[in-house]
Amino acid sequence: MKKTYMIKFLLPLILSLASVVGYGQAISIPQLNDTPESLVGTLLNNACVEVANIDLSSQQSVAYFNNNGGNFPIEEGVVIRTGDVSLTQGSYTGEGLSSQINNFSDSTLEEINEGSGQSSELTDVAFLEFEFVPLSSNFNFEFLFASNEYGEWQCVSSDVFAFLLTNLETGETQNLAVIPGTDTPISVKNIKDSDFNNSCESDHANLFDTYNVNTPETSTVNMRGFTKLLGAEASINPGTPYKIRLVIADSNDANFDSAIFLDAGSFTADVDLGQDKMICEGDVYSLSTGLDVEEYDHSWTYNGQVIPGLTSNAIQASQLGTYGVLVTKEGTNCLI
Repeated sequence: MKKTYMIKFLLPLILSLASVVGYGQAISIPQLNDTPESLVGTLLNNACVEVANIDLSSQQSVAYFNNNGGNFPIEEGVVIRTGDVSLTQGSYTGEGLSSQINNFSDSTLEEINEGSGQSSELTDVAFLEFEFVPLSSNFNFEFLFASNEYGEWQCVSSDVFAFLLTNLETGETQNLAVIPGTDTPISVKNIKDSDFNNSCESDHANLFDTYNVNTPETSTVNMRGFTKLLGAEASINPGTPYKIRLVIADSNDANFDSAIFLDAGSFTADVDLGQDKMICEGDVYSLSTGLDVEEYDHSWTYNGQVIPGLTSNAIQASQLGTYGVLVTKEGTNCLI
């Protein structure tokens, strides 16, 4: 009879602690002059993802936010809004629902808008974008979508946004801002609850979270409504350069702004050796980082001890125990 063993794969973790200072129960935006580099640094959870060519539409429309210990689903992160992002902070007041920073459009968002049955006319584009080289085949992050179109306008109008991930070697682009399990772009019209406007039926109401208009006294953000926390994900190639463009625009006119809230530290593209595996006696399981050994140095461990001589990007595991790998890159502070 064959015996069954458990092999566990662990990676060293680098944790950082930050003090939390309370300023109330609603979100705040401390400043409107965050650098593009600091905003991207807020989203990334490690120093080993190579980042380049960071850009944003305007510091008036892209900013860092904090929920100040309140019930808003994201503790801190980056918010991108069609219009003046400072109007997003505080509890719901019914004021500051519409604003405009520019009259720019975006060709990809125009195509998405037309595909949803709306006019291609867009305005007030806001974006944050950067190029990066991942260390993993998995890329994911968490976000929620908020809009002042919820309620009164949710049956007839929908601003448009996308998370455009482009493989810079092949030029192939995919939109990650879609309804889970589908390729349908997320919008007010396809995540809504008829309880807040019975002129049309609900769509994916299980993904809608909060409508602030009826209960402003308990609101955590100055926007009419927002979705639950959602996830964006893609399978990518380690060591290959990519570009992510996080972009949103007002559809048809600049009235009733919408916004994307991105969770700090949730952007992950780190080394992942996979889930724990069960193997039988005599079996061999291959572990690989997928990284170029000419760029990244590898040091493999077994039960916490370095395995002498194993410096390639892959090993064959056949013993019961915990395997790990330390990856470094010369000339950088990358250590994972």
